[in-house]
Amino acid sequence: MTHFAVLSGIGRPLQGLDAAARSMRASFAELPEATTVNERMLQLGCSAQQGPLSLCGDLGLTDISQLRADTNAEAGAEPAQMILTLWARHQEGALDRLNGCFAFVLHDARTEEVWAVRDRMGVRPLAYAMEPDRIVLASTIRMVRAGLSAPTDIDSAWIADFLSGQDTSHERTVHAQIRRLPPGHLLRMSANGTLTLRAWYNLSDRITPTQSDAAEALHEALRHATREACAGRNIATFLSGGLDSSTLSLLSLQAGERRAALSLRYTDPALDEGPYINAVLEQAGGGLVPTDIPAADVQADIGGLITDGDQPVFAPGLPGNRHLYLASRRMGYQDILDGHGGDEVIDGAMRNLSHVAGRGAWTSALTLAWQHARFTGVQPWGVWAHLIAARGPRPLGAVARRAMRGARHDTLEWRALVDPALVADTQLVARVQALHVPAAGSLPEGVRAHLATMTAPLLSGALEVLDVTARSVGVTPHYPFYDHRVIELCLGQPDHLRIAQGQPRSLLRRAMRGVLPEKIRLRRDKVDFLPNFWARLQRDPDARRLLADPQRLQGWVNIATLRADGLLLQANEPDPGAAFRLSRALALATWFEARDAVRPILQHKAS
Repeated sequence: MTHFAVLSGIGRPLQGLDAAARSMRASFAELPEATTVNERMLQLGCSAQQGPLSLCGDLGLTDISQLRADTNAEAGAEPAQMILTLWARHQEGALDRLNGCFAFVLHDARTEEVWAVRDRMGVRPLAYAMEPDRIVLASTIRMVRAGLSAPTDIDSAWIADFLSGQDTSHERTVHAQIRRLPPGHLLRMSANGTLTLRAWYNLSDRITPTQSDAAEALHEALRHATREACAGRNIATFLSGGLDSSTLSLLSLQAGERRAALSLRYTDPALDEGPYINAVLEQAGGGLVPTDIPAADVQADIGGLITDGDQPVFAPGLPGNRHLYLASRRMGYQDILDGHGGDEVIDGAMRNLSHVAGRGAWTSALTLAWQHARFTGVQPWGVWAHLIAARGPRPLGAVARRAMRGARHDTLEWRALVDPALVADTQLVARVQALHVPAAGSLPEGVRAHLATMTAPLLSGALEVLDVTARSVGVTPHYPFYDHRVIELCLGQPDHLRIAQGQPRSLLRRAMRGVLPEKIRLRRDKVDFLPNFWARLQRDPDARRLLADPQRLQGWVNIATLRADGLLLQANEPDPGAAFRLSRALALATWFEARDAVRPILQHKAS
């Protein structure tokens, strides 16, 4: 199943929503034939029915053999039918028996209830909007808009979040009337249109802190998740030469199996990962069939990316991803194995050193910091300074923090790009502060910090961008690192094992001993793509046009900041903060222009 949409009448028959139904059918002609479940509901996309229950959705389930056993289903039974069987027996309890990623809408004709469900981590998106006479639910914002009776307004708080890089809500979209269903949540609509939103999965309840090394268990969990993602699919793999993609590519192979490995290749030696890619190919012993995709053909089509997602996006690497998705589709692969999520799920970085010190274990913390410096090739004093600034006693900590502030390259505040009036009107500072309030509870500090990362709105938002981009060209990405069993296992690990021997992401490195080539398992660097991104911005004609006339973003963007960043763009030395802000401003301007919305928006704000 891929894209889907559902239109349901509230207190009126579907015939009264003919215009919305026609608009949805016309907009999504590429979807299968529409199915009318009853006089009050229209389903677009793949659907299934079992007695009074019907389901329409996007299912990327794994562990199908276990699901088949749980439902006593025949060998050829479709996953949607098995979900309906489980729902008939357990209702909401059926969700705990599902693995993989999914988003679906379920209707019960007996009670006229509608249920919308999203997977644990929000890998598959689901958006919705409600009007007095209807509810529209779909896998993309664009589909929801097609079913509404009036144009949507702009959510100013979402714009402020976007420009500052601080995503504070799982639910907001740039369209004020359209909401996202948060990860691990379900939405129930009663026959009279009453909505009830609640969580069906809580990651914090599934964490079991332990002092035992989970490296071996992680190996098995990742291997299982990877092979389940591949099961029954003609699937290729992305291979960048990094730790994550290399891990999944090699774990995906079973005896005698061959798999296409797509790699983005650069002519610039500073960007090309050829030696690492070749090391993985050699380790695979012919199991991975290389396909090199020239990076020179990558186009930074911001307009196209915005059209796909129907809201501004900030994703510097997304043009490269889309290029790989297109190449995969041309080769006949509709499914792709993707290593996204490895950094967030595995964890293991400087903050773990800080947590060790925070427990008073300064000897261990300083030893790990020295090992970290040796492994990464940086100066030990720099690592120690970071550690003391974060956790040192008051006199030393204060001195270290002042020194760190003085050494920062970008001294502008995180909200510098946002118009000050918009910051105040949307209470941006208060919302961001609330987002970063440390979670209370009995879990260790390092676990709570990792949990905050894994449940942050930014994470599910990034997954939605990737999903919509891939689906727009007919490809479905699969992310074994986001298997909930892998995540729950990693979150239970103590800080000192996350960065054992000073190695970032040490848990994965230990788990992949004997699988990855040592050249990659002990790789200490990543390619810096900032200079390439900076050069693309310098060449971008839309960026030059925006900087020549920044007033069209008046009321949204701090024009003085934008002009200052434009001057920095003229320099050869890349500025990370300026690149971040310019890219977001450009995406917003492009989104406004795509809808011919700049003039009315500015007139409204001026009035």
